Amino acid sequence: MDDLKHTERLLNLVYMIQNSPGIQARELAKIFGRTTRTIQRDICNLRKAGFSITSSTGAAGGFASRGSYYLKPLVFTGAEALAVFVASRVLLEQNGFPYTNDLKSALGKISQVICEKDEQFFQSLEPKTSVVIKQMKDYYPWEKIFSQINQAILDQVTVEINYDSYSSHTVSVRRVNPYHMLFREGCWYLIGFCQLRKEIRIFRIDRIRNLDILNTKFQIASEFCLEDFFKNSWYLGKGNPIIVKVRFNPPVSRLIRENIWHPTQKIEELEGDSLILTVCVEGTWEIKKWILSWGAGAVCLEPEELREEIRREVQELLAKYYDNA
Repeated sequence: MDDLKHTERLLNLVYMIQNSPGIQARELAKIFGRTTRTIQRDICNLRKAGFSITSSTGAAGGFASRGSYYLKPLVFTGAEALAVFVASRVLLEQNGFPYTNDLKSALGKISQVICEKDEQFFQSLEPKTSVVIKQMKDYYPWEKIFSQINQAILDQVTVEINYDSYSSHTVSVRRVNPYHMLFREGCWYLIGFCQLRKEIRIFRIDRIRNLDILNTKFQIASEFCLEDFFKNSWYLGKGNPIIVKVRFNPPVSRLIRENIWHPTQKIEELEGDSLILTVCVEGTWEIKKWILSWGAGAVCLEPEELREEIRREVQELLAKYYDNA
């Protein structure tokens, strides 16, 4: 693996020198996250391998590459670079994003290979384009656990975790075959086969107290597909599929009509600009919170059990407001 990474760095170094004649060792060191001495040694090795790399001194000096070989340089258009930078800034502005340093390093490389004619396009629009998402939890304290999970997924080995369960309010030891890491609604999750429960489970990473990588290899279940696994979840919830119908009245109904809320959704238009939204979801806890978030603009019609749950919750809420009046 180390040899592969070293070879990859040497090839990228040639790309960078070919595409940016005159680039200096300190610039290359910053881009690749290495010392200038390491860059000098890499260039020496490339010369020994037959690559023609020249160098010059002075304020305008640097490295250049000429020869009969040809390595097509990697070049981003202004629009391509803008898309990558805007999407990346969403994550870099979040405290505790677990891949911050790697992403910054990648962006540094991309900024060096933007098509010359598009540089002004990129420089003008990049600071004026933004995406705002829900604030992410600061995952800095779990940096080591992220690294361990990545390695375990790559090596397909089981991990043993001390997990603080939200539902049972207990810390238990679980052996998990890690399949996938997922970021959703501001939090990171590990999806994997729980050997204790004998089924695929979802573990919130900030509830993992400790993690050890075991030497036990595993094979991902052939039937596992992340898209299929969550296709009937409202967000992440699992359970028995159930049909939920909700009536929305104006002006909320307009907002409902303008968005896709679930892949199974069907909308029935009613008089007076109202509508009925029908979905098939696994479990009702998550969609119950969503229905309540619309206040009086939403009324659950089916199933009756969910209707009753919402009724009780509204009554309890009302009683608390009267108690504190």
